[in-house]
Amino acid sequence: MTATQILVDKQTVVNYLRRVEGYGGGLTVLLDKDGKPVVTPVDR
Repeated sequence: MTATQILVDKQTVVNYLRRVEGYGGGLTVLLDKDGKPVVTPVDR
C-alpha cells in the first residue's frame, strides 16, 4: 500500500505531509518558500 496525505492539526492549524509505503512511513511539517510552516485555517 502506498498513500500520501496532507493532514491539518486542528489546534495549531499547521499542515503535515504523511507518506506511507509498505510497512514504513513518515510525517513531516510542510514548509513554505521562506521555511515557515504552512498554516490552513480550519472552521471550528
